[in-house]
Amino acid sequence: MRAWRAESFGEAVDVLKLVDVPVPEPKGNQIQVKVSAAGVGLPDVLMIRGNYPAVSAPPVTPGQEVVGVVTAVGPDADVKVGEKVMTSTQFAAGAGGFADYTLASSSSAMTIPKNFSDEEAAGFYVPYHTGYVGLIQRGQLQAGETLLVLGGAGSSGSAAIMLGKAYGAVVIATASSAEKAEFCRKLGADHVVNYAEQPIHKAVREITGNKGANLVYDPVGGSAYEAATKCIAQHGRIVLIGYGSGTWAKVDPLHVVLKSYSVVGGFAGARTTEETRAQHAELVRLAEAGKIGVPIDKVFGFDQVPQAIDRLAKGDMLGKVVVKV
Repeated sequence: MRAWRAESFGEAVDVLKLVDVPVPEPKGNQIQVKVSAAGVGLPDVLMIRGNYPAVSAPPVTPGQEVVGVVTAVGPDADVKVGEKVMTSTQFAAGAGGFADYTLASSSSAMTIPKNFSDEEAAGFYVPYHTGYVGLIQRGQLQAGETLLVLGGAGSSGSAAIMLGKAYGAVVIATASSAEKAEFCRKLGADHVVNYAEQPIHKAVREITGNKGANLVYDPVGGSAYEAATKCIAQHGRIVLIGYGSGTWAKVDPLHVVLKSYSVVGGFAGARTTEETRAQHAELVRLAEAGKIGVPIDKVFGFDQVPQAIDRLAKGDMLGKVVVKV
C-alpha cells in the first residue's frame, strides 16, 4: 500500500516521501481502517521536525485522525468489519493516517455525525475531543463566563470557539491578521483581538471591563500564554493544550499564587474509554443539532500531503486542512 513516511527529521516538503509498505495487520484490540480522508494537524508538523513527545526518533508516519471503513479487526476488538468510523490512529507506532490503510485502537473508533461529509469527519476527532476535555472536563466552563481562545483561526482554536458558544460562553478569540479575525467572527466569536494591532492583555481587559477572562484555552504557549496571565480573572483557569508557537507555556508559580488562578492540563489521551465515548456522544449531539462543525480550510489530494502539512507549518490555514485519500 501507499504511505507517507519521513526517514529523518525536517520540514515535510523536504523529508516526507511516498513509499510502498505492507498493509498493517491488526492485533489485540486494534482495527484496520481503509482511509477515506485524513485531518492535518499541528502535531504532524511538530513530529516531522522532531519536536513532538510521542515520536522520539525516525521514521515518522504522520496523520493523527482519519475517517474510513473498518476492513479487519484484532481478536479483542469490539468493532465490526464494514463499520464506517472516525478515529485517532496509532501514528506513534508506525501506522499514520496518510496511507491507504491505518491502524487504530477499537476504543478510539467513533460514530460519525449524520450530517457530516468525509472531509468534515476527518477533521473532527482531535480538535473537538481535545476541546471538550479542555473546556468542559478540565476547564469547567459555565454559561455566561468569558472564554479567551488563543489562536482562534487554527483547527483547535476554531473548535474551541464553536464549543464555547454552544455552552453559552462569551468568547474572545485572538488572531494575527484581519482575515483571520473575520474568520473567527464568522465562527461565532463575540470579540476578536488582532494581536498584530494591539496587545492581547490590554484588549481583553478593555472588553471585560478590567475583570479579565474566566477561562483561557491555550493551544499556543509562548508569549500568548504570558499575555493571558496578564488578563486572567480572579480565580480564573488557564487550560494548557499545546505549543503551536513552538514553545510551551512557562508557568510562574508565584504569579499563579498571587493572582489566584489555576493552570491545568487538558489531554484527550488521558481519558477512560467510557469517558471518551460519553463525551463523543455529546459532541455528536451538538454537531447534528448544527451547533458545532468543522470549517474546512482546504482539501488536498493524497499526492499533496507534504504541501498540506507545509500549509500548517506556515500558519496560512483558516480552520482545518484535510487530505482526501
